[in-house]
Amino acid sequence: MAQNAQKVKAITEVFGDGQQVTTVVVKYDKLMDGKKLTPAMFSVNEIVPPQLRPKGRTIPKDPVVESRKVAKVYTNNVPEKASTSKKGEYVILELAKVYHYLPAFNPPARSGNGSPKDGEKKGDGNGGPVAGGRPKPAMPLRSKILESYKGVTKIADFKAEVSQLKAIKTADGSKVAPFTMTSNEVENLIVDDFIQKEYYDKLSGIKMIYNLYVPKSYDASKKYPLVLFMPDATVTGMETTRTLTQGIGATIWASPEEQAKHPCFVLAPDYTQQIINDEWETNEYMDATVNLIHDLQKQYSINDKKMYTTGQSGGCMLSFAMDHKYPDLFAASLLMAGKWDSTRVENFKNAKMWMFCGKGDLGAFPSMNSITSELEKMGVKVSKAVWNGRSTQEEFNQLGAEMDKEGANIRYVVFPQYTVFPDDDHIDGMEHLQTWRVSYTIECARDWLFRQSK
Repeated sequence: MAQNAQKVKAITEVFGDGQQVTTVVVKYDKLMDGKKLTPAMFSVNEIVPPQLRPKGRTIPKDPVVESRKVAKVYTNNVPEKASTSKKGEYVILELAKVYHYLPAFNPPARSGNGSPKDGEKKGDGNGGPVAGGRPKPAMPLRSKILESYKGVTKIADFKAEVSQLKAIKTADGSKVAPFTMTSNEVENLIVDDFIQKEYYDKLSGIKMIYNLYVPKSYDASKKYPLVLFMPDATVTGMETTRTLTQGIGATIWASPEEQAKHPCFVLAPDYTQQIINDEWETNEYMDATVNLIHDLQKQYSINDKKMYTTGQSGGCMLSFAMDHKYPDLFAASLLMAGKWDSTRVENFKNAKMWMFCGKGDLGAFPSMNSITSELEKMGVKVSKAVWNGRSTQEEFNQLGAEMDKEGANIRYVVFPQYTVFPDDDHIDGMEHLQTWRVSYTIECARDWLFRQSK
């Protein structure tokens, strides 16, 4: 029989609910014929870094192994996916996508009607128990930020264990014996295109680590937009690249499809400490982030009239805080499921903002209602709509076109309760963390952002 496979590569992608292996590439020492292969001939186990699929709130020390379904198998003459099978030495195993409910938390059992089991507390919409169930953390100041600085760190790579379950024929009719092999190479689509760097803020004396995407076609003679993405608190203090893999809030802007339409820089800072609290107090990290943007403007050709901020939960709150303190910095903001002090919206009167949240979000929903109501009292036109979170991309684009006709600079979209979940198997109290799984996929919202200019 022919020699076993020579090499296995795992390919990962990031979705709204996080990162997962989507493809496994097996390199053989002979030409393979995809017509002779079926998914049943292979099995795949995804080996997940322990930080990404904790069984509960305590992160396990060992990787988490998940069995994955092989949805499609074919051959290729290069180690990548293809639309049609070609004779080659690479066997491509495409895996069925899986959906992970809030891997960073230990949620109650799922139910079809969204109700927790008897005796379980209903969530507060922020990933925690009802009010009073957790103490408010103190705002870390400069000394704590300095103490927690750890430099650039990266999440361990995913791996894939692939088994060829039976002998299979090569293109020339010889056979390859069954085997089991663990990947010795990984390719993280889009994530690998970001660079990780350190910034020293002279004014505060703190160091920051950040992820930066530079357009592949970068030409210093041209001006490029910049998108600042700030994550939610679930990745605070974790590895630098975790900001890129918790969802698509950063990576969507660097995707080949988005860059083809809107080539831009993408900045995704790594915060080692909390940066804003529920009283909307901020620490040195916020001003250091703004200073970092100005520093990047000196290094690269960035269009200061087309800089944008976006964030989810705590990152959304931070976007609000920046828009409040620096009302002339950003051309527009895309705000996902966050809160802000509705008594301090005066500086938003001339802003361009698009807010999203779920009706079942017990924190962001009432807060965004208050923000938009106060703006309306000031005479600001606000375009409001209710969109089903399970709409198709075409339906979202049609809804966006209708909103365009209203011509408002402030937009507010609410998803009916539970529609931010992909099906009826939802979790009560966890709607908050599901909003951006949907909202960042909405093409018309991203296109709207890039149309805005100071």
